Amino acid sequence: MSPDFDVAIAGAGIVGASCARECARAGLRVALIEPGITGGGASAANMGQLVVEDGSEAEFLITQYSLRLWRELQTELPATAEFGSVGSVWLASNESERKGLEEKHRTYTRRGVSANLLDSAELARLEPHLRPGLAGGLLTPEDLVIYPPPACEVLVAQARARGCRVFRGVAARTFERSAVRLTNGTTVAAHTIVNAAGVAAPSLSPGVPVRPRKGQLAITDRYPGWIRHQLVEMGYVERATSDAPESISFDLQPRQTGQLLIGSSRQLGNDDPRVDPRILRSMLDRAVEFVPSLAQLSVLRTWAGFRPATPDHLPLIGPWPLQEGVYLATGHDGLGVTMALATGRLIADQLTGRVPEIPITPYLPARLGEVASAP
Repeated sequence: MSPDFDVAIAGAGIVGASCARECARAGLRVALIEPGITGGGASAANMGQLVVEDGSEAEFLITQYSLRLWRELQTELPATAEFGSVGSVWLASNESERKGLEEKHRTYTRRGVSANLLDSAELARLEPHLRPGLAGGLLTPEDLVIYPPPACEVLVAQARARGCRVFRGVAARTFERSAVRLTNGTTVAAHTIVNAAGVAAPSLSPGVPVRPRKGQLAITDRYPGWIRHQLVEMGYVERATSDAPESISFDLQPRQTGQLLIGSSRQLGNDDPRVDPRILRSMLDRAVEFVPSLAQLSVLRTWAGFRPATPDHLPLIGPWPLQEGVYLATGHDGLGVTMALATGRLIADQLTGRVPEIPITPYLPARLGEVASAP
């Protein structure tokens, strides 16, 4: 007897929701399984910045591709998603970082990403609350911001409109051959299973090389116009891809509400979901180093979440060699929201035999040969 579904997706965060939408749009019979709130977990804890990252060629391609897909979706998003183009300013504190800005500028302009170098005076005019004496900046005006939970709801609604069945309030317990066993004892039969469970992916697919990296955020009261762009220090990417147990970077984002979202921290080996006061204090102190007047503002709320990180800092998108019929869509670290739409499209491409718009090889789980061949 034929299974009820062509594909069953475990996890309805922003990545799983995108996979459901794209698979349903491709004509597949889809089941989406979510134990909690749609768009909860890492999706809700994310800053929601949509940026083209140039840490590697593979990272550049998937983030640039995904931003194009986000722009195509823009008219279908509700106002509550707070989708908008605020642009980013990358900040150089010294001469060495200024040279890094110049290299980033060359990379972006060569690949069709709008970018403008700023000297110290231009930077001060653009964002007067920044501390004096910075060596310069790089403005990428087309970077976007989104509030992920409402966007996730739209993706799920679009999948349901094309026949996707959503199993809410129940979790995937185990993957079996052509089936997902749920925690309520029922079974969802499907030709293919997509594991989009984020940091929980290894509990369903043993051996998946994903580690939880804890991050914390703070949001202020409303101060409209305090800053106009997302501000990010140049050291952010290096620290974000480091395997150090702890790292702190300056990342400040204006929201449409007039609030300011403050990041960024990363911790490996800390699975406590509560905010770590020591790390939070270091993160806020780092922000005040770049924007001294932040010390005068009121923080309303702080929270923590967990990013699914891989050894090579690239997502896992494709068949998992250790489980027949199982595909992975996880391991995006802090770029899950940015990469979500591209991930969904690449999963649907593979399941339907379509030719992907970007090379899929860098994201296939089998690239991690030592892990994929482990017993």
